[in-house]
Amino acid sequence: MSTPNKQISQNVVARAPVRVDAAGGGSDCEPYILHYDGAVVNFGITSHAYAHIERHQEDQKIKIISEDFNQTVQADHLGQLEIDGQLDLLKGLLLRLAPEFGLTLRVRCDVKPGTGLGSSGAVGVACIAAIDRAMGVERSQLETAILANDIERNDLGKSGGNQDALGAALGGINHIVYQKNNGFEIRRPDVSEETIAELERRCVLIYTGEVHLSDNIHDDIKASYELPDSPTVKAMQELTSVANELVAVLEAGDVEAMGPLLTKNWTHHQRLHPSCTNDVLSRYYEALAPHTLGGKTCGAGGGGTVFFIAKHGHEQEIVNISQQLRGEIIPLSIDPDGVKSWDL
Repeated sequence: MSTPNKQISQNVVARAPVRVDAAGGGSDCEPYILHYDGAVVNFGITSHAYAHIERHQEDQKIKIISEDFNQTVQADHLGQLEIDGQLDLLKGLLLRLAPEFGLTLRVRCDVKPGTGLGSSGAVGVACIAAIDRAMGVERSQLETAILANDIERNDLGKSGGNQDALGAALGGINHIVYQKNNGFEIRRPDVSEETIAELERRCVLIYTGEVHLSDNIHDDIKASYELPDSPTVKAMQELTSVANELVAVLEAGDVEAMGPLLTKNWTHHQRLHPSCTNDVLSRYYEALAPHTLGGKTCGAGGGGTVFFIAKHGHEQEIVNISQQLRGEIIPLSIDPDGVKSWDL
């Protein structure tokens, strides 16, 4: 439960890391988790979503600015906001939290929309943290994640699971275990500092420039799930197994063994639905195969970001080839802190 905080801030900012889903992504989504166990391994990285709140002193006007979409929405008061397709996530967050004052909300993210790194989940988490601070409310990181996910999934009807918000709120490395129709448990794998340093050196994230549309892909997967003898359930079960295998590898400090597990995850991911892959993604896998131990696509697929483990000494070759393919390297270091807010 949220609790009042004595400190009321006029000008605040919050940030939340985007997440890399290393294994199991998709097994956190309904309807699968209503009937089967799932598991996801993800980690927050030092690419962030930022939310800046400035309280208005003398009016109830609402101004919402998305720097990523270059869009602005204005209203004379909160009640004028409508869910109409323009910055609906930001509107939905404000409508649920219902601040009793006018404000300007400005949002931006270090990564582009459609990267498959859970940026909407990170934006939601950062906005809640900023709004809470401006309202004088204290809420735990886990509570923030649950609320952000509830607004996105239920208030706004967006498809997906909760691992995006959890990775953004908690940061660090997470093993999220789902019991069928019975919630989830967050586990923190016992990963050494040396292994984390090796991960940060050997892991390469590349934004392909092909924007993915996760809502469409999640809807395709849901439709496939309902088909007789659907391959989706079996693929989800395999993804769950890969996530649990990856935890053991991380705790053993065996970064080399991560590569084949990433590839195994991607193999089963593609079996969820044909829309999960495309020719652009295939070109990256083929071109980088000689220099990697394995890799996968982040998020729902269909574009976005690819995630590889480099062979020893091959990191620069991966960078060079990615640039030739017009890909963008996203720096990867793990953010251990999760969502944070502060006064300006």
